[in-house]
Amino acid sequence: MRKIAAVLAAGLVLAGCGASEWRQQVRYEVTKIFDRPFPENPQNAEVRLELVGEPPDDVFEPLTLTPAVVSYRTFRGDFEVGDQFLCWAEQKSGGYTRTSTIRTDVSSCEKA
Repeated sequence: MRKIAAVLAAGLVLAGCGASEWRQQVRYEVTKIFDRPFPENPQNAEVRLELVGEPPDDVFEPLTLTPAVVSYRTFRGDFEVGDQFLCWAEQKSGGYTRTSTIRTDVSSCEKA
């Protein structure tokens, strides 16, 4: 019974060994500002971003990098469709990339 428990514990440890993270500043362009659900509170709006140029070589999953839909609050200052921003893009893998879902989170966008 102890051997089985030891094998199971080792398997759990190894399953977490593949976890990794990617974080980098990436250039995006504002392509759409979705209708604001509450005109008196524009911070509730969402914005669609498209990657400018090619994805970085070391990104885990390029397909989840663009397009990105983010909150209006992600931006500093005013903006409109066509403006470009440098944003932090982050991807995390909970395990080995073949078996885990990779999602991109975009944050802290400043005008380029």
